[in-house]
Amino acid sequence: MQCPRTHTKLNHVKVGGVPVYISQACGGVFLEMHALPLFEKSEEKRGEVLVKHLSQFQAPLPDLNIRIRCPVCTDTVMSRRFYSPLHVVEIDECPGCGGIWLDGGELAKLQALMLTDKDKALLRAQMIDTHRPSHLQELPYKYDNWAGCENKLDALLSLARYLTL
Repeated sequence: MQCPRTHTKLNHVKVGGVPVYISQACGGVFLEMHALPLFEKSEEKRGEVLVKHLSQFQAPLPDLNIRIRCPVCTDTVMSRRFYSPLHVVEIDECPGCGGIWLDGGELAKLQALMLTDKDKALLRAQMIDTHRPSHLQELPYKYDNWAGCENKLDALLSLARYLTL
């Protein structure tokens, strides 16, 4: 496989038993489908090891506006999308094989954005408190009594009186 940015050979490496393809020319990495969640947490050993390994390949940032082709599906252009709702890191994803291309430094940025379980619990509690539905008490309207009338004629007269005012 070739690097989609520099068109140099990608090195096949196994990190924690998971195959990854590293570009030594640009510091990018290609991950097969469903492999990214195994590396996105910095507290996991394999994520820490991969970021440390990629940090030795310093290269100028590529033009991220240029669309790249998937290293596996060479005739497929990868789609560029934000990885999380925070809109901080954009990743390239192949619509064919589901592989992910991360440019140099993007994995470290993803790991910096990941919350620990404790942080997630605190954020969840804060969001619940912030977005708790408020209980509004309706104000009585002076003509609301017409609906409680027992006689249909009284109800109709109350409604007519309400409409004429």
